[in-house]
Amino acid sequence: MNRPLKWLIATIAGFAIIAYGISFLWPGYDWDLRVPSPDGRYDLVVLRGDTAAFADFSYHIYVFPHALAPHDQTKASRVWLTPMWRGKKFLVYSGYNYPMFRWTGTHSVEIDFTDLYPEPCTVEPVKSFGEPKHNILVSVVFGKENISNTLP
Repeated sequence: MNRPLKWLIATIAGFAIIAYGISFLWPGYDWDLRVPSPDGRYDLVVLRGDTAAFADFSYHIYVFPHALAPHDQTKASRVWLTPMWRGKKFLVYSGYNYPMFRWTGTHSVEIDFTDLYPEPCTVEPVKSFGEPKHNILVSVVFGKENISNTLP
């Protein structure tokens, strides 16, 4: 292999490593809160993202089995974007709408939006953790305000 080709490959690999390293830091996500299910078997975890000048805050809501849930952190503490947070294995909501949510049962979550103009968002309506009896159902409601909801 000639020298210019080796240099080009090394440069591309270097930029890829730098980009991957930056992806742990940006966009920045902060710990917001953790809400246990009524039976204590699952936890909802909310992260709030700040994309700086590009958009408003974004929100990510995750459902974890209690044994796999990350440890509580102080509100607004920085969260490193490790593989747990990157995939869709635990993610149930991702978007810019300000979500209000609550456990409506031991295996069901309701996410409400009261925004006049809802933004596009990603919602996983069923989160499966093995057997069907361990499925978590996620419903989204627009224009409803319930005072029993949790606010991030």
